[in-house]
Amino acid sequence: MNIRDLISFKGIPVFLNLWILLFSCGPAGGYNGIHLDLIKLPAGFKIELYATGLPNARSMVMSPDGILFVGTRKAGNVYAVIDSDKDFRADEVITIFKGMNMPNGVAFRDSALYVAEVSRILRFDGIEKSLRAPRAPVVVNDTFPRDKHHGWKYIAFGPENVWPLV
Repeated sequence: MNIRDLISFKGIPVFLNLWILLFSCGPAGGYNGIHLDLIKLPAGFKIELYATGLPNARSMVMSPDGILFVGTRKAGNVYAVIDSDKDFRADEVITIFKGMNMPNGVAFRDSALYVAEVSRILRFDGIEKSLRAPRAPVVVNDTFPRDKHHGWKYIAFGPENVWPLV
């Protein structure tokens, strides 16, 4: 089953939970905690908590092996979320990088995780095999403005798998 199958489960929209990931949400709408019961969904949809323990989660990308990589804005962390038994619930969350400069954007290509910080793009080769001890990154581009007010970067590869769109 691939990610497109999970979105619609062969036409039946039941696994919305993978895309409406509620990672350790803080107070929302004046409520403390997570209140999934307050979210109104169309008939046939359901929502479930996929993972917890990812403060300030923002952008995410799924690797071909099914590891969900999550970037953050304020926390400065990048997480790997693993669903080892394939039950659509995270079994493990690993903080793979700490103390980064707003590592909001994440993308995956050719066994490498790309992370877009405020002023640079880093590539972590072979990341799926080294989650607990990642190799040193390759700096792909470090020519972006360094000022935080230039903000978070989003990153993706185009349809022809060309240079990242930031």
